[in-house]
Amino acid sequence: MRRRRKIAKQLANSPAPSKKCKLENELIEIEDKLQASFKKSSDFQESKAIEAIKRNPKFFFSYVKKFSKIKTAIGPLLNQGGEYVSDNKEMADALAAQYSSVFSTPLSNPIDPNDLFSNNNDASKLSDFQFTPEDVLMAIKEISPNSAPGPDGFPAVFLSKCKDELALPIYRIWRQSLDEVNDPCPSRVKQSLICPIHKGDSTAQPKNYRPVALTSHLVKLFEKIIRKNIVEHLERNNLFNPNQHGFRSGRSCLSQLLSHYDKILALLESGKNVDVVYLDFAKAFDKLDFNITLQKLKSFGIDGKIGRWIHSFLTNRHQQVVVNGEKSDPAPVISGVPQGSVIGPLLFLILIGDIDQEVAHSFISSFADDTRIGNGIQTNEDASQLQQDLDKVYQWATRNNMTFNDTKFDLIRYGQNTQLKEATSYTSNANTNIEAKSSTKDLGVTMSATAEFTEHIAGIVETVKDLTAWILRSFKSRSRYVMLFLWKTIVIPRLDYCSQLWNPSKAYLITQLEELQKHFVKRIHGFQDMEYNEALHELNLLSLQRRRERYQIIYLWCIIENIYPNLQNEQDDVLIKLQSSIQSRRGRTIATKVLPNTRYGNLRFQSLPFAGARLFNALPQSIRNITGCSKIAFKSSLDRFLKTVKDNPLPVSLINPVQGTTNNSLAVTTQRWEESILGVHRQ
Repeated sequence: MRRRRKIAKQLANSPAPSKKCKLENELIEIEDKLQASFKKSSDFQESKAIEAIKRNPKFFFSYVKKFSKIKTAIGPLLNQGGEYVSDNKEMADALAAQYSSVFSTPLSNPIDPNDLFSNNNDASKLSDFQFTPEDVLMAIKEISPNSAPGPDGFPAVFLSKCKDELALPIYRIWRQSLDEVNDPCPSRVKQSLICPIHKGDSTAQPKNYRPVALTSHLVKLFEKIIRKNIVEHLERNNLFNPNQHGFRSGRSCLSQLLSHYDKILALLESGKNVDVVYLDFAKAFDKLDFNITLQKLKSFGIDGKIGRWIHSFLTNRHQQVVVNGEKSDPAPVISGVPQGSVIGPLLFLILIGDIDQEVAHSFISSFADDTRIGNGIQTNEDASQLQQDLDKVYQWATRNNMTFNDTKFDLIRYGQNTQLKEATSYTSNANTNIEAKSSTKDLGVTMSATAEFTEHIAGIVETVKDLTAWILRSFKSRSRYVMLFLWKTIVIPRLDYCSQLWNPSKAYLITQLEELQKHFVKRIHGFQDMEYNEALHELNLLSLQRRRERYQIIYLWCIIENIYPNLQNEQDDVLIKLQSSIQSRRGRTIATKVLPNTRYGNLRFQSLPFAGARLFNALPQSIRNITGCSKIAFKSSLDRFLKTVKDNPLPVSLINPVQGTTNNSLAVTTQRWEESILGVHRQ
């Protein structure tokens, strides 16, 4: 490098032509050597990252992120006085002021925990619980050794390495803490360090930095134990809102979306329009009112020592923002679930659990704070009833000290009665008109007013193309091992997410998705000229279509095994029912009903409860009758069987050249599946 700078300086001084030519040739030679050195270094780093894939995946993904993300520095920031500040301490204080500004002012004076939570040993209430050092040991095993320490500096790796020795003393600390009468939660574990992460837009605005909290690992251990006991109490007494799918075992974004989508299709199938309003809470988790939440906790039967401990855990908290090693002044946390805590999300579910208590006519569903409310619309009166229910939800928010952001409300209007749509409208909590949109993002899935997922699939295709291009651009290796690892860890999750919901039935969409994997497979060394089906077999990969079919079967099996919640039909009864038992001649099958041959009837015919049921029923009896085991055990049995069935994605020849679809593409898919399975048995 020094020689290159010296030659460049000599060339700038206009030397004689003969010397200039010599210097230029030497400079070219140096550049070639530097390029070779850079390439060698790059190859070494990539090789080192690839070798670490299994033994140290954190190192590999940190290498990957160098190419996928640009780390944005913090600031300079605008403080509350409108001045730009670049000093780390001043920027930390500016961010701390921003994060404190979103807290809500409590509606009532602080509660005395001894007045609210009694010492009565009522068997119906959860006032205390017994736990052991083994419970602490299990909680330690759930914490990742790579987790960053909180303000107390207690490292997770130390917990992990010395868990057997630490379990007993940690148990004694928290047993004594729970038995304390006054302020049982130690103040030291109620501190939080906030690391700001830029989330987009101007880097000068403090509101554009997402707060990520670091809290003590020691208190997280006890939080895990408390949460487990409270959840068991709430489940045992059916105190959770059945329409809430967030932060609950067996429930997920997928379970919420499947339930919501089937309600829409059932109403459309009956000839009604369906209007759905997506509500948006402003900083929902930061505005949780301590007093209101504690009172609801008491109404749920959480009392005594546990109630007082949670009161102590929530109150008198402080947080500091860290910018490049500099901390802001400590700021009190006067509302909200503690950032980074274990029981915080559970407390939020308790607060929001009665949001639909006064909703009389509409259906409402939530995933944590993501809430949507809808109604079947056949007359103007139906629209008025939906508005009445919206008003009830707005009133609930006021009573519970929560705030809506009406500018982010969305309205999706399903159905073909355009005259009714034009004659009705809805207003927000701010009395502004809620704008109707053709589509909206719902938990990562694009929901369209057509009730189809063509737009969502188009988005997936573009995303996967971008990811594939990035992988091929960033990594030189085309080895089978590396390429498959990148495909499975980075791309496949995008293709699988909620695929049980949006699984396409049209041939051209199936082919579009399959081409993504086919394109990638052909880039693997040694597979450029191999037929797709042969390559899948050699690589031990499933086609994307087979993956989606497999996920449908697994999800329905989990429903009939009561691992996942069942779907509710229009009569508020379960939709997924067993038609025959294990003891019957046919073995157990899932009941399906005849649906009308209409546009929406056909869409419902293609949805998970019906299409998935037909796939499940086509399985051999030995697979359908598997029961009383874990999901992993069922997957293993299913996968062993699928290896015996030809994996032939829907061929391009089935596409209608005019419309791009088959007459009944889902029937073709099911028939292909059934024929493959029957063919195995006949052999």
